[in-house]
Amino acid sequence: SGSSILESSSGTITLTATLSEIADAAVTVTLSGSGAAAAGADYVSLSSITVAAGSATGTTNFTPTDDAIYEGDEVATVAISSVSGAGATENGSQSVSITVIEDESAPTVSLTSSNSSISESSSSAITLTATLSQIADEAVTVSFSTSGTATEGTDYASLSSITIAAGSATGTTNFTPTDDA
Repeated sequence: SGSSILESSSGTITLTATLSEIADAAVTVTLSGSGAAAAGADYVSLSSITVAAGSATGTTNFTPTDDAIYEGDEVATVAISSVSGAGATENGSQSVSITVIEDESAPTVSLTSSNSSISESSSSAITLTATLSQIADEAVTVSFSTSGTATEGTDYASLSSITIAAGSATGTTNFTPTDDA
């Protein structure tokens, strides 16, 4: 079965282990998580579920962790990794999918330059800076197109794209003039 929860939710999703028969000893159900959502980063690390002797069920909580990084919706698959106590065993392969719903907006890019003009014979360059509105969990590549009376490759060096590293807000490249006769 599948559930979802907002990343910034103060709530939890209850995970329940149910025994097919009541046991006279406690049963421990150890859980593991996998998928794009990571334990400790996107949700609080999972604990085991203990079903007390004489009881049919036990529970633990799945608690999302809010962060300020855009990651998109991520799925965690919570599975039983082991069962111990009272001779209990897992019934087949049991797992649930939980979607942690992103609460940050997808980033937008703005472009600024260190200067708006430069001498053709300058030995320096203008720095072009791309800035994200929201930090992302993966690299963002910003490519350029040019227009105007100056020609790329003739009047100035070809522009390289800007790659903003995962977890960073900015990246830069240079606009370098070409001196000709």
